[in-house]
Amino acid sequence: MTINRTNNFDLLRLIAAFQVLIWHGAVQFKVFDNMWGFLSLLFHIPGVPIFFTISGFLISHSLERNQFNLKKYFKNRALRIYPALWVCTAITALLLIYFVKPIILKDLLLWLAAQVSFLQFYASPSLKTWGAGHPNGSLWSVAVELQFYLVLPVLLYVINLPRKLWQTNLLLAAIFVVSVILKLVINTNSWVLAHEQVHKLFGNTVLYYLHFFLTGIAIYKNFTWIEKLVKDKVLIWLIIYAAYVLIACTWLKLYVNPYDVSVWGIIANTLLSMLSLSFAFSYIHLSKRLLHENDLSYGIYIYHLPVINVMLSLGFTGSIWNLIAMSAIVCLISYFSWIWVEKPAMKAKF
Repeated sequence: MTINRTNNFDLLRLIAAFQVLIWHGAVQFKVFDNMWGFLSLLFHIPGVPIFFTISGFLISHSLERNQFNLKKYFKNRALRIYPALWVCTAITALLLIYFVKPIILKDLLLWLAAQVSFLQFYASPSLKTWGAGHPNGSLWSVAVELQFYLVLPVLLYVINLPRKLWQTNLLLAAIFVVSVILKLVINTNSWVLAHEQVHKLFGNTVLYYLHFFLTGIAIYKNFTWIEKLVKDKVLIWLIIYAAYVLIACTWLKLYVNPYDVSVWGIIANTLLSMLSLSFAFSYIHLSKRLLHENDLSYGIYIYHLPVINVMLSLGFTGSIWNLIAMSAIVCLISYFSWIWVEKPAMKAKF
């Protein structure tokens, strides 16, 4: 299957990253109420599900395009994630040493080990006294993403076992249902809920978010015919999604957001995924014209909370101007991260 390499995925990821940045900034700078009208719109375009759906779509395509070359696959994934993450972790560690007094060396070292491996959601209580209450709380999703990279080759191998598309779709549907049931069990099982650490651990695994990735995989496996439905039709999908949110969520209150593990929440996430893919393949030169092939989304995602933490530590809160200043600072840092770290690392890919 051939997918047009001229697309808006960089711009789509940037929008998703900004959604997360603005939401976190509004909460931490205590300007949430002042921005509720705008934030209520952002609420229905959650960045993390978009990231996970895009990964399911693009990483599946990459793995199959390279004929399941696992050495190439894992090297390329590591080069995209770890160099920038390690630099961000080093900078955050220095900030922790400066702002957290006294710093407990054991806690700092454990946190460092977690950040540079695949346990980015971890932070000891002594480090949660800084800023927003976590050195870099957004990185939980990086841990989930890394887990997805690990399971995808096996998952895609199993999905590819059937020879006919309808059989593949049936298998995908079965796995999707199992993943939703697992999430429901995690959210409702009395034993899991009674053990906070167990519930938290499950909530930071790929099992909990697998249905988002599977949506992207399903769209990819059916893209031969789905492409006709999404290409150059972003305005149509925007109207469809907006109408669904307005009717099913705002008026009928059948679900809260696309994270919901309900029929209505799953429909919302599916429509959001179709809207996202339609955006990627409509006005396909838009991303290149606006970004000039600079992909700042990852830098924005991993740096925004450390910047928020520094500003909170310095007493900046209660003004929308702090949110604007934080956004500008993060964009500048992200640009340098892209130019000096991420782009050179990507050149080392196979």
